Amino acid sequence: MNKVVRVNFSDKDAFFPWKQDILLSGKCRGVLPLGIVSSEESISGFYSTEGYIRVSSLYEVKAADILTIAERGLECAEICRDVLIFPGEYVLSADTLYISDDFREARIAYIPEKRYISQEGALSCFIYSLKKHTTENGRTYLDTLGSMLEIQGVKIYRVISFIEELKEEIKLCGIC
Repeated sequence: MNKVVRVNFSDKDAFFPWKQDILLSGKCRGVLPLGIVSSEESISGFYSTEGYIRVSSLYEVKAADILTIAERGLECAEICRDVLIFPGEYVLSADTLYISDDFREARIAYIPEKRYISQEGALSCFIYSLKKHTTENGRTYLDTLGSMLEIQGVKIYRVISFIEELKEEIKLCGIC
């Protein structure tokens, strides 16, 4: 069965034509496949979520797995940035991130952010949105990541490297 998520975009959320072209063409591997239906009053987006699970539907995810999810979300943000879609321009949260069953691949359901938010703010909010889906140990690690992402000018690839170090610590110490 093909899973589809519908998103209604208001006029305020209207895409720039080039951004709409990127999202519809599939050139951005960080975003779910999108189809758009427009009328005079509204624009509706339809995302195909086949093969993915919405992160917000997961509960009590182990610490290492929630860090993997965080890593995949940050990788999606980097992929989007490569095509000039920046983290402060869209909602990045546990509700908009979809991940494969094996946690190897993730994609975002692009929903324009209604208010301006800095890259640091957007990415740290994303990390904090994952906290209610993990264990106590996972929340502690996410707090560390969230604080790191709030630092002005931090590079995402450095945060991703740090996540790898944290996952190694979890593995060596046997933390759940």
